[in-house]
Amino acid sequence: MIKQYYIVIVACLFIISNSVTYAKVEATLGDVKIEENQNLPGFVPQTSTTEILLSRNQYVISYDRIRRSPIWVAWKIEAQNLGSSGRSNNFNQDSELETYLSQVSPTFHAVNFDEYHGSCFDRGHQIPSGDRTDRPENNEKTFLMSNMIPQTAYLNRGAWAHLEGYARDLVKQQNKKIFVIAGPIYDQDFGLIGPNKDIPVPSKNFKIIFILDQNQNASDINKATPTISVVMPNLLKNGDRPMDNPDQLCNPTHNIVETDPNDWEKFKTTTQEIEKISGITLPYIH
Repeated sequence: MIKQYYIVIVACLFIISNSVTYAKVEATLGDVKIEENQNLPGFVPQTSTTEILLSRNQYVISYDRIRRSPIWVAWKIEAQNLGSSGRSNNFNQDSELETYLSQVSPTFHAVNFDEYHGSCFDRGHQIPSGDRTDRPENNEKTFLMSNMIPQTAYLNRGAWAHLEGYARDLVKQQNKKIFVIAGPIYDQDFGLIGPNKDIPVPSKNFKIIFILDQNQNASDINKATPTISVVMPNLLKNGDRPMDNPDQLCNPTHNIVETDPNDWEKFKTTTQEIEKISGITLPYIH
């Protein structure tokens, strides 16, 4: 049976709110109604980019079919999400997204697992594998390429990974419930990868972590909620932009990362700054 997708016509249709122009959602895919998705932190981040929403039990992804990458990814972490199923390491094309895109136009495709090959960039998870280890099928969903952006190994395996671990420790060791939003920033031209050179490399990666007590819910998130906000540059170990130094980008010694588990703290910022440079609006602070 062929799925039918309901497409919102986006041409010249915009919502004006707080003097910001928001694009329409082009389509919503997935097995969970967006208004019922428990991974959202009480609101849907707003973007001026036409988006496809992937609403699943494991997360919500706002996807940009032009950049072929997520705009933002939202997910919740509770103790029940953290188990012992391990890492599937099975990178795959998002077949549901591919089916939809192929119906829209033969020129649009979801990213294949091998399109990063030869680029020397990591396939950088936005929702990490480690946040969905309760069941193998949940972990496998984090390896869909719709959840990936090109990250340098120095970022992906260093401060970015250390913050992921800290977030899980909040849940496992401090008995917290957290909601997370993460995504790429393109405020500089860092080039393109892929066989057709149509996947832009982000200049930075942002993450916002809302920290709640166990008895709190997404509806409790407000300006007073304890929050960790970071913006991390997608650079090489020596501070070079990756496309400016391909030898170091592709050198195995580049994969040697800092061992300080708290190195992510130097990238702390504010949610207002993330709004400013990412183009995403977070309704809870307005």
